[in-house]
Amino acid sequence: MLKKIEKAYLLLEKNVELLRCPICHGKFQLEAYALRCENRHTYNLNKKGYVNFLQTKADTEHYTRKMFEPRRRLIQAGMYNKLLMEIQGQLATGNLLDVGTGEGSFLEMLEVEGEKFAFDIARDGIEMATDLETNSSLSLADLTNLPFADGSLSVVLNIFTPSNYAEFQRVLSEKGRVIKIVPDQLYLQELREVYGLPVDYENTAVIDRFKKEFSKVSQQEICYTFDLPENLRLDFLMMSPLEWSVSEEYKRFARENPPEKATIHVQLLVGEK
Repeated sequence: MLKKIEKAYLLLEKNVELLRCPICHGKFQLEAYALRCENRHTYNLNKKGYVNFLQTKADTEHYTRKMFEPRRRLIQAGMYNKLLMEIQGQLATGNLLDVGTGEGSFLEMLEVEGEKFAFDIARDGIEMATDLETNSSLSLADLTNLPFADGSLSVVLNIFTPSNYAEFQRVLSEKGRVIKIVPDQLYLQELREVYGLPVDYENTAVIDRFKKEFSKVSQQEICYTFDLPENLRLDFLMMSPLEWSVSEEYKRFARENPPEKATIHVQLLVGEK
């Protein structure tokens, strides 16, 4: 059985021409478990199976296992299955990049006719993603300086994460597409309610910006509720950054009265280059 670093090496070997150096934008060559560009900038392949392309420190304080582990259990329990089915129907043939992949479960559950790439700034997320059978090249990377060659990707997947449209346009192939998932007003309303937070999410500016970036855009509203299994209701309380700003009093109340349902309410946007 191959080690993580060996699997990652084979994927890089097959796709090295799709990458570029974040510093000088030169082409890479794959050497002994390392990517080295023509200007000798070198990025080692981590033994856990990913490359760190960051020029700054990875996030090890905010997006951590404490949040990613309960999120993974809920995703794998089917909380986002209906949404993922709709995303699956929008995927185009070719290479896919999952922007801000977190712990990787969304990417694992999608079938892609091409190569899979994924990155995040959170070290815990990427290290957890290496435990899954995503069959993807994983990295720590910067949204504003993607380590991918011009025109190398057919699909950019942007689920609940920030965007950088200049970089998305650069890495997309001709007729490539961005699939963006934007939370709508009722998204996780049960979590907001139990934490005493307003249910007032506003996404108009985000959607308007997306529509300005692409000449052809489709938009679909998706709204459904998921029955939370009793053994995962406390996980629901910990799966989101919403928990970070809540007082201990509200956290205690939430643990004693965990929601039984979760509302998934989003806008699915598809923009073609």
